[in-house]
Amino acid sequence: MKDTERFSRRQLLSLGAAAVLSPALRLYPAASVRLAGRGAWLSALCCLPPLMLYAWLYCRFTAARREGEGLGELTLRALGGKLGRAALLLYGLWLLLYAGFVLRAAAERFVVAIFPDSGPGFFVLTLGLAALLASLGSPRALVRTARMLLPVLLGVIVLLLLFSLRQAELTNLLPLTEEDAVPVLLGALPVGQVLLLGLYAPGFLLGGVEQREGELRARWLWLLGLCLLLSALCAAVLGCFGAEITTRLSLPFFTLVRNLVFFRTLERLEAPVVSLWLIPDFLLASLSLFCAQLCLRLLLGAGPAYRGEALTDMRRGRWLIWLGGAAAIAAGLLMAPNARALALWSERIIPIGQTAAAGLIPIIYMVGKSKKRL
Repeated sequence: MKDTERFSRRQLLSLGAAAVLSPALRLYPAASVRLAGRGAWLSALCCLPPLMLYAWLYCRFTAARREGEGLGELTLRALGGKLGRAALLLYGLWLLLYAGFVLRAAAERFVVAIFPDSGPGFFVLTLGLAALLASLGSPRALVRTARMLLPVLLGVIVLLLLFSLRQAELTNLLPLTEEDAVPVLLGALPVGQVLLLGLYAPGFLLGGVEQREGELRARWLWLLGLCLLLSALCAAVLGCFGAEITTRLSLPFFTLVRNLVFFRTLERLEAPVVSLWLIPDFLLASLSLFCAQLCLRLLLGAGPAYRGEALTDMRRGRWLIWLGGAAAIAAGLLMAPNARALALWSERIIPIGQTAAAGLIPIIYMVGKSKKRL
């Protein structure tokens, strides 16, 4: 990869952080509250130790990469020819399916929060086309965009949390007893499913990052910051609504925004905040499409490196990008015809697939070490 197409580790971590904000505000905190009740605000912190262990294994694996290698190339080298190509095929298909789900979930939020009389098709199509265009370009452009926009997203969240925590009731969060310990630990599962995505998916773009010391420390700090943020988010929602109401809300965070009072006046900021959240949806869908096409192009031996090709250039397997984008948009349009079907995908199918995809990484690493290929 050319030096002009390289990017920094910090930029790649920013892409992972911005991307996980999309599922975090969709799945969390309602999923954790269903399992942990009023103690769910501690679940994100309880999830930190196993996530740090996963990050350690992940960094051991990626430390074996050579110049220009990402997670896809490492997978091929660790597993060998046939098994490695099979793993890349699974990752490619999974990431295309997940990109379609991201498009569908983003469209549903727009419909529920702002345009209740419209359908999701238009939003799936427009966001999908934007993500397709991003995946046709340079990965450097994607990570630099995330690095520039992440402070804006985090600033908005922190501002909203400051106002919401002022209106929270402590009785909705405390007291906690010994009987809450197991439910709080169970409530960490949705947090892990969200943050594992931000750990493993950007790894397919590691070919553009120069190897440096301190990789594990950087990822541990990344995890600590996001766990603290999610814990504060859950405390704000729980404190304002209580556990029983939170579990009934389809979009708890955006419902919280709708009911916030700023400077003694009721301001309706829901529509601007929902619109702003198209940014992490776009970044996550683009990241998924980009990683999917990298896996599939490696599978065909086309080589993943971006070399400044034009959008219409179909050489070196670039036709797969168009095909993958079309497949993701089609999946977004067809997978969940109603809210009940979308809830099934969101609460059952996607979390299982996400856990399996992330859990395969340590297995690949151990196979590669046992075969002395890493």
